[in-house]
Amino acid sequence: MTNKNIITVTNLIKMLDRETLRNHDVVVNLIRSFGLVQWGPPVFGADEVWKNHSQDMAGIYQTPAQMAKALVYLSAFEINSYAEIGVFQGGNFLFVSEYLRRFNPEIVCVAIDPTNYLNPEVKEYIGNNAWMTFKATTSEGVKGGRFDLVFIDGDHSAEWVRRDWDNLGQYAKICMIHDIQETSCPAVTAFWGGMDRVGKTVIECLDHSSPVPLQGIGIIHDQKLKGAA
Repeated sequence: MTNKNIITVTNLIKMLDRETLRNHDVVVNLIRSFGLVQWGPPVFGADEVWKNHSQDMAGIYQTPAQMAKALVYLSAFEINSYAEIGVFQGGNFLFVSEYLRRFNPEIVCVAIDPTNYLNPEVKEYIGNNAWMTFKATTSEGVKGGRFDLVFIDGDHSAEWVRRDWDNLGQYAKICMIHDIQETSCPAVTAFWGGMDRVGKTVIECLDHSSPVPLQGIGIIHDQKLKGAA
């Protein structure tokens, strides 16, 4: 296995107790230990040192502090189904799925991506776990599906962030959207800023150590939805 940290970190997630997994700093360090994706120019600020050595290693394309805040928040909810739109190498999908499963043992997780970037080691991992599925399609291929949690991180154009929301996000109990403060993704930031928030709980995960605003995760759900996990 090229990225042996996949096994080490997923085993740690399985072994650590729930209270520990709700510690923000612990989750940040688990994400860092898994390894950030080696892709594109430096964008992660102080977290650049946690990038994998090569693009062949499956990594997580997320700012650790942001994803950790999101996951700790989500750990309080009953989430028995998860769909991630735009999984790229699949590292984040794998990490999030294993994390959520510690709080929701019956969870079913679906990775959705029409590209060929899925790392072979992640693909094998998914294939070895019946509760995980990879679908080589866009959100059009699962249009109208009902999931407790949907993470929109696919094509960042205005057309597709809207379609991903219309196809899946609007039906989810909880929806997450990536890159809500990313300067290179103006269509996403505009979509997030224009969402109807009446009767909604909105959480923004924006912490970063980059010189400019980086990525960002937005979480939105009905105010009546209360944590149950």
